[in-house]
Amino acid sequence: MKQSLTLIILLFLLNISSGQIVATGEYDPGLKLAYDNTTKKLTGYFEDHSGWDEETNSPRFSCVFYIEGEIEDNIFKIKTCFPEDKSEDIIYGTLEVMINRNIKINLPEEHGGCWNVRHFANEQCIFSLVREIAWTTIRFINTDKAYFYAEKAIDEKQESYLVKRDFVCIDKIEDDWAYCTFYGKTITKGWIRTADLNKI
Repeated sequence: MKQSLTLIILLFLLNISSGQIVATGEYDPGLKLAYDNTTKKLTGYFEDHSGWDEETNSPRFSCVFYIEGEIEDNIFKIKTCFPEDKSEDIIYGTLEVMINRNIKINLPEEHGGCWNVRHFANEQCIFSLVREIAWTTIRFINTDKAYFYAEKAIDEKQESYLVKRDFVCIDKIEDDWAYCTFYGKTITKGWIRTADLNKI
């Protein structure tokens, strides 16, 4: 009995110490994360809005940033930036997986626009897992226009396309193609050329 109890405690402690591998999927509110077991890279993005402008029929304030990270001492060291501003807008921080699989993000300062939406620098920012989805990575469009393709072939181009700074969640990458999902007003799926995506 005593040995069994000791084993249970050891397994519990082991689970805590190794439980920092983040669950890939959607978190509430506004966070999507992907962890690639092969490359050991974390990618994701946060996007949320507040206020409403009746004249433009759109939110007054937006908080949007991209996330890249690697695990170090059981905590992900992350760098965050507005898409396309990876050289000028970088803020380094941490992302921690909690025992209940919630995510805690801490940044030393705020990205532009975030102060009016959600505070990351002076509050505990905790996100709860809503749905696990088997993405391998999350990227953003880095060309003016990126078309969806029904198959991995240039002559399979569809009418649907994305524009620079749109985020996509990637199921798989094969050769020069990535099978992506875009979460906009509607959900769009299909192949996109990797040349249209940012590099990690």
